[in-house]
Amino acid sequence: MRPFHLAFPVTDLEATEQFYVHLLGCEIGRRTPSSINFNFYGHQIVAHLVSNMPDNTDGGKIDGKKVPPFHFGLVMDWNQWHDFKSRLEQSKTKFRIKPHTRYPGKIGEQATMFLDDPSGNSLEFKSFSDDDRLFATVVGSENEVGGGRNTLPNAQ
Repeated sequence: MRPFHLAFPVTDLEATEQFYVHLLGCEIGRRTPSSINFNFYGHQIVAHLVSNMPDNTDGGKIDGKKVPPFHFGLVMDWNQWHDFKSRLEQSKTKFRIKPHTRYPGKIGEQATMFLDDPSGNSLEFKSFSDDDRLFATVVGSENEVGGGRNTLPNAQ
């Protein structure tokens, strides 16, 4: 499969560049006076300058946390996620939702954290101890939060 492309609004290109390059480690591709194209871990994301951000604050609760309805991010390798989390914590990054385990004991159990870019776009970084669990559910529990009780051994 080819890399995905995502375009998103920002209100300050300089602050956006600082966040995506210096905090997240992205590289800059093409740019115009009103946009920046980033290499987001092999995927193309493009920040487009807008005068006002859309209101994306109507979030619901997921596993007891107020998750923003519009967000994007990465599913990282287990060790990569933990190394990245440590780097963010050491740099005193402000998290929208602090690193934690979502759906403990469920087939969809995952390590996750959210942070906002300077324009308020939310990014989620998550990881599974077993990559096969990314879309996994327990048969008959597909509509249950977390995909059903985990009966498989953890691969950590």
